[in-house]
Parts: sequence; structure tokens; C-alpha cells
Amino acid sequence: MKPELEAGALVRLVHSYYPAGIEKEDPRYTDSEEAQRLRTLLQAHAAGTPAWKSFVQRLRGEFPACSIWDTTVPRHDPCYSCRVSQPGFVSGDPICEDVVCLLSQLAPVYALYASHTEKTTPPERRGWFGFPPFPPEYQAHEAKLAGLIESTFGFTRLSNDILFTPVPDLVPRTANFGLGEAQLIDCLFTTHRW
Repeated sequence: MKPELEAGALVRLVHSYYPAGIEKEDPRYTDSEEAQRLRTLLQAHAAGTPAWKSFVQRLRGEFPACSIWDTTVPRHDPCYSCRVSQPGFVSGDPICEDVVCLLSQLAPVYALYASHTEKTTPPERRGWFGFPPFPPEYQAHEAKLAGLIESTFGFTRLSNDILFTPVPDLVPRTANFGLGEAQLIDCLFTTHRW
């Protein structure tokens, strides 16, 4: 892995986008240089880049038996995200199994996770999500998606060790937790996984 993509370097990088030692409810948080830098970056990516839009379209061709959802939330978190369902899923099915990709807008890195969601009666959602190693039935999609991300963007996939590196003095702007709980995955991508 390139030195600038190792855990220590990525921790230093996210410190330039999130104010250290400040809870997000503190008025100093939104006024900080770091938060303003992140807002500027999110604004620049709000409409999605042509490369991202083209990639999502390409996924529809590469995974014809799957549903593809661009789950990016503009101006929310510093990542693009997309869900690729397992073959045969039809909208409205009670069970949805996906491989989800997260591409950081802060660094040329990405992460993948598997998701299994069940809709139950009364309406609620339950299931699980997990990081590699994936269950066997997810591995073909995982490998294909990873190859497409790397060949399209040249991004590096982060290991679980790096993704879950603690960043205890930061709180991502959309997180529902306090100081001491953040990990690199939360700061580089999103706190919302499911």
C-alpha cells in the first residue's frame, strides 16, 4: 500500500476535515476551518462527478441480473455509495442481499461490505451487514465490483484493520456519537451502514 494510504496518514488527513476535540453540537464545530473545508468539498461533489455517474451506469451493464442503487447522499458524507443486489432481487421483495461500495471523496480509497435486510410485519427492518471475509454467496460480486472500482478509479481498497482504526478525538458531522467513538471508516466514508 502507498504510504499516504496507510492508517497513520489517513488519520492525519481526516484531521484536516473534522475539528479535533470538539463535539458536533458545539458552535465552534461548524465554524471551524476543518468543517468549512469539508463543506466546500461536499458542495463540489454534490451533483456527482461525471466519472461516478458513468461508473453507476456501467454497473447496470456489468450486473444485468441485479438491481443497482446509487445511495449517495449529496452534502451529507464525504463518499459516493452504491448497492449491487444479488441476482434475482425484485423491488418489494422481503429479503434484499447486497454488496455495497463506498468511495471516499477525501482520498483515493474505497471499502466494500455485504448487507442482508429483511422486511417484516409490522413494518420494521432487520438483518446484518459485515466486512470481509464475505459469505461465499457474496464473493463473486465482491471480486467483480472491486475489480471495476480499481480499473475505473485506481482507488485502493482499505483493509478492515485500517477501516476500524480509532480516531478518538474526532466526531463526524453526521454521527450520532461523541468523542472517542469514531473510526476511519466513519470519517473517510459514512457512519451510516446497513
